[in-house]
Amino acid sequence: MSAPVVVSPSAKHTATVIWLHGLGDNGSGWSDVAHQLNLPWVKFLLPNAPSRPVTINMGASMPAWADIKGLSPDAPEDEEGTMKTRKYIHDLIAEEGKNGIPADRIMVGGFSQGAAMACFAVLTHEARLAGCFVLSGYLAMRTKIAKLVTEQGRATPFFQAHGVQDPVVPFMFGQLSSNVIQSLGVNMNFKQYNMDHSSCMEELRDLKDFISSHLPDTPPPIPDDLDSLSAKELKQILKAHNIDSSDCFEKEDLIRKVQSCRK
Repeated sequence: MSAPVVVSPSAKHTATVIWLHGLGDNGSGWSDVAHQLNLPWVKFLLPNAPSRPVTINMGASMPAWADIKGLSPDAPEDEEGTMKTRKYIHDLIAEEGKNGIPADRIMVGGFSQGAAMACFAVLTHEARLAGCFVLSGYLAMRTKIAKLVTEQGRATPFFQAHGVQDPVVPFMFGQLSSNVIQSLGVNMNFKQYNMDHSSCMEELRDLKDFISSHLPDTPPPIPDDLDSLSAKELKQILKAHNIDSSDCFEKEDLIRKVQSCRK
């Protein structure tokens, strides 16, 4: 597998987005969009899928993250190929960690088949990531995910975007995958657009909002005197550090969570 295409940050590197392309494409296919999003502190890693025979392509070889045996929701899946791609994504996350970018400052997503792989890799990862975005895609290993999902995977926020006129991955299939992901207890934001199997400016604006919300620029320093802060101010600190505060019912709960950010 060739090295990922890298869109380097133009400011201090504090976050990474791993973006997987769709069937037959390559990492360069989304590099213009990465530039267009204009997130100076974010490095974009755009991996290249290896070439392999694809059943729905009459067995001809093309870039693919796994074989695709059919386009219906109940079509058999290439579990071996999916698991290999999952390991590759997890290895990319680990490599970013070695370079000083922790899991909660890494987001994984993709388009079409790339989105399917991103979903599965994020839901089964051992650490909570900053988020996952699913563009015109679906969930790989949908019927087995309930047994494979991790608690940290459940805690990762999701953004799913799908065109109502999509003839390749039908809108219904996207909805089905979204429902399965939500049934796991995941915080899912599902949005539909008047488009086919593609992207549009409205979708990209929403995606930028999702990325910048969960991967903000360098979080502000944490004050020493937490007791003097209001609950609202404590929640703002947690949000800036991409930590959920919905389970905090007392100010003391918020303070404990903020203190954990220092560790």
